[in-house]
Amino acid sequence: MTLILLTCCVATCTAAIAATVPCVPPPGFVDTPHPAVAPVEKLVSHSEDIVIHRPLDVVLDGESKLSLEKTIDGNSSLPSVSGTYMLTHGDYGSPGSRRLTCLTDGSSLVEEVLESRRDKNSGHFRYVVWNYTTEQARPIVYGVGDFVTTDIGAEGTRKHWTYSFQLNRDRFPGYLGRMGDFLFRVGFLDRQYAKMMRGTLAGLKAGIEGNDLVEASSGPPK
Repeated sequence: MTLILLTCCVATCTAAIAATVPCVPPPGFVDTPHPAVAPVEKLVSHSEDIVIHRPLDVVLDGESKLSLEKTIDGNSSLPSVSGTYMLTHGDYGSPGSRRLTCLTDGSSLVEEVLESRRDKNSGHFRYVVWNYTTEQARPIVYGVGDFVTTDIGAEGTRKHWTYSFQLNRDRFPGYLGRMGDFLFRVGFLDRQYAKMMRGTLAGLKAGIEGNDLVEASSGPPK
């Protein structure tokens, strides 16, 4: 019991300390262009969906106001986000904008927007992630996140999130080729990472639907 309590205390304290440390480039950090991104069919991928019971415009506007720290699932076994640092001018969100993202285990990664568009029926946001420093990402060269948000009428809005990875072919399991991709998918992507994706989408849904209700209830009396 003492060991369990100590372990929990260390984990909690580590996350708390990480959350209070400013997110800045680590020593020796070099801001490099993102790697060439392969077609999604050549990557190892997993997708999750969720329906948010709000109109498309409310969803797209609402998610832009929610911080990454609040939407990424903090209950996952994976490290969560503790802060971000812009590497390009302006805000993160337009194609070409790039930022450093710090994680609660003290590691970091770099994200860059590849595509961002919206019209009256849908929205599409695609980004690439690389330069991971966490030990858990040693087998990975880069990841690609792809959000497709679609108006589904009276039911609200459907958000489809695909996350794809390019494995390092010089490390396990990447050097096993397609078998390595399979092992990575069933052993990590479809388990730990899928759980994080589902938790993040649930957090996004709760944040948007909750904020919408708060805004409605905080308006003038009717």
